[in-house]
Amino acid sequence: MSGSAQAPAPAPAAAHAHAHGHAHGHGHEHAQFVEANKTYFDEHADKLEEEHPQARQFGLMVVDRMRELYPAVFDKDRTEVLDYACGIGMVSQALRPHVKSVVGVDISQGSVDVYNKQAANLGFASQIRAVCAELKGEPGELDGAKFDLITCSAAYHHIVALDETTRALAALLKPNGVLLVADLKAAPDGAEIIPSTHHHMVPHAHGLSEATMRGVFEGAGLRAFELTDASMPNFMNPEGPELVWFVARGVKPAGGESA
Repeated sequence: MSGSAQAPAPAPAAAHAHAHGHAHGHGHEHAQFVEANKTYFDEHADKLEEEHPQARQFGLMVVDRMRELYPAVFDKDRTEVLDYACGIGMVSQALRPHVKSVVGVDISQGSVDVYNKQAANLGFASQIRAVCAELKGEPGELDGAKFDLITCSAAYHHIVALDETTRALAALLKPNGVLLVADLKAAPDGAEIIPSTHHHMVPHAHGLSEATMRGVFEGAGLRAFELTDASMPNFMNPEGPELVWFVARGVKPAGGESA
């Protein structure tokens, strides 16, 4: 999604039609993940829906689950959203009927171009738009904009520096703003979810545990952490193992300060 992306994992294909993990780490590992992801999605952006026809369905399912869990967050007259690691905009388009506006952010210029072209063609350009940027948590990013809601879907398992990424997102929330992250839940037995052929692109091949998500959310100064399962099909391999998704929630304190 927004900021620095990481590479496509083999998790459900629909997820990866817009899942560009956002790495804020340093050093060689960070650079490798970011470059692999950026290159892939620049090359595949204009054919992702053809390659992954379930992408739109996945976006709708993610947003439906978020709205089911946290209906008060979605206000068509008020809620300003940042869709982080937005890809070509499947989640943004699913969000659009339920919020005031959406700004998508991604490091893949190719994905951003497709996002904005689709928004224009569908008549949504006044409500949803994407920019190509790497978020680093620095003052003045995105022209100083702050958001009521930040979403990130199917990207966190691509992220090397989860702590830094979550702090950067928390900094863009308004006081009482909400961060919702949908991603793959680690299996109780610790089994690998991501095949070894993709480990060079996905640092969290076992998915993400509740303890990990709680740690990075609370480390970023977010409160009221919750993690709830969100059942989704295994889009890439219907005959493969069942994958458990989750939606994690954190709220920025009313004082407006995050860690």
